[in-house]
Amino acid sequence: MTSLLSPSRWTARSELIIKRMSAAPLPPPFIDVPGIANFRDIGDNDDGKIRKRLVYRSADPSKATEEGLRKMSRDLGKRPVLPASSSPSTFGVAKGIKYIFDLRSQPEIKRDGPEWAGVEVDREDPFHAHGMIRSWVPVFAETDYGPEQVAVRYRHYSTGSEGFVQAYNDIALAAAPQAYRTIFRHLSKPNAEPCLIHCTAGKDRTGVIVALLSLLAGREKEVIAEEYSLTDSGLEHLKPLFQERLLKNPALQGNTEGVLNMISSKKENMLATVDMLQKDFNGPVEYMKQYCKMSDAEIEQLRKNLTSAA
Repeated sequence: MTSLLSPSRWTARSELIIKRMSAAPLPPPFIDVPGIANFRDIGDNDDGKIRKRLVYRSADPSKATEEGLRKMSRDLGKRPVLPASSSPSTFGVAKGIKYIFDLRSQPEIKRDGPEWAGVEVDREDPFHAHGMIRSWVPVFAETDYGPEQVAVRYRHYSTGSEGFVQAYNDIALAAAPQAYRTIFRHLSKPNAEPCLIHCTAGKDRTGVIVALLSLLAGREKEVIAEEYSLTDSGLEHLKPLFQERLLKNPALQGNTEGVLNMISSKKENMLATVDMLQKDFNGPVEYMKQYCKMSDAEIEQLRKNLTSAA
């Protein structure tokens, strides 16, 4: 099996990281995509609120192997069972992921080569050869806003949800004009193609947009919080790396308990975030109208696309 990772460049640390990234497969809704952590279909849930095989979420996919890239582009798009009254054109041609929306900042992308994974990718854009289009839609274009930075900024909230809520409020405000609007508009097209949304860990910036999409589709907040909390399992094998880096920061040295809380995905954090989105932004529809400048027709089409054949 050919890999995008050059073995000649591996170090002992690289091999350890790749081993951790290739942890044992997790049960659904997780999908085993070699080289990518925390990969799942946000519609794969028993509540049936969101259409399957339309929106995926994950951690950084740039270290995907060739096998992983093939799976993303070809093997994820099995045609859903359509209602008898529907025509195939309603849902487009069955396919894998077509668009990859990258929410990371420029400093993260520059950093997440040798420093983060200890390996280099042979091609700058490994997705293009597999028919996938990467769209860079940074929430904070020039600011490093990875999990470590969220944690450092709100470290004084290390025992509660307040810091997460404030961080996620900041994300919602910063992302609306460009990042989230771009993704919402893609998903509001009549024949929206399957997409992957990711940041570094697939937890914070990804978590906020998934919460907004889920609210628009009518998903209950307890279910949204449960889906968010799955990231604890999706990143379990990588948490030692996050912890190691965080504890090197002078502001967090010795605060192991706080660091562990910061890199967690607790249900109560998302429950509080959903309350914040409803209170501060008046819910997903008003958020999309007022902050993302979307029309009523676009929002309704987005809702329809998310929920059709759900």
